[in-house]
Amino acid sequence: MRAAIDIGSNSVRLTFSDGSTYSHITQLAFGIEKTGRLSERGINATIDALKEYAETCKARDCTEITPFATEAVRRAADGEEFCKLVKEKTGLDIVIVSPETEAKLALMGADKPSGAVTVVDLGGGSMEVICSEDGITPTYVKSLPLGVVVTKNKYNADYRRAIDEMPNILTEYGKLPDYPVVLCGGSACNISAAELNLKVYDKQKVTRKMTAKSLDDIMPILLSPKLTTFRPICQKRADTIPYGAIIIQALLNYIGATEFYVSDSSNLEAVLNGALD
Repeated sequence: MRAAIDIGSNSVRLTFSDGSTYSHITQLAFGIEKTGRLSERGINATIDALKEYAETCKARDCTEITPFATEAVRRAADGEEFCKLVKEKTGLDIVIVSPETEAKLALMGADKPSGAVTVVDLGGGSMEVICSEDGITPTYVKSLPLGVVVTKNKYNADYRRAIDEMPNILTEYGKLPDYPVVLCGGSACNISAAELNLKVYDKQKVTRKMTAKSLDDIMPILLSPKLTTFRPICQKRADTIPYGAIIIQALLNYIGATEFYVSDSSNLEAVLNGALD
């Protein structure tokens, strides 16, 4: 049995080679824009989750465990210190991946149509945009600290200002080709689940094609203070989903895309399949 653990800015996810998965919201990057450091509460929650995952892996006789960290740990002044603490508390050795590697992992791991594609990995601390003419080799890679946790911390429930400013922020990606767009990450997947009005999360169902219009239609619900009443599936990510929706809507408008794909699979599955070996 093989396992991979994705230590992100907002959540920590574990997946096994038999397809079983686990996830905890830990908000490791909460407040990082102001302090430059990881959240103390987020560190404790992340270590608790990793202790649980290490025990689960031991109970399942895992032969290989690959924990990796992305934007939050990469960016934080105490990122290396955090990795040492995790090693001390759990025995897990964390690999900190670069923005370029994170982007390539997303391209490799995403469920996507064949041929030219633009894969967008929207996480808690950053958003990677990867364009590929053949769906295999990246021809354009750019990462910005535009994750949903970062955006939430910046706008503090001022959705109107976020909507007004997002188009200008996205110009930092430059002109993007008119390729099919594939979105990865918890926000995109939960928006797909909310649009389907799922009662229980189902990664097979959320992995699908959506239209920009269907996102526009559900925006009032996603931005509503009663989001979890309308869509209980959003409970765990209720504080960040609105910002994910704002970023995705602005991105589709920026690219000029009328439809997009949502992929539950992303960098975690690529690592599970040996991409960091």
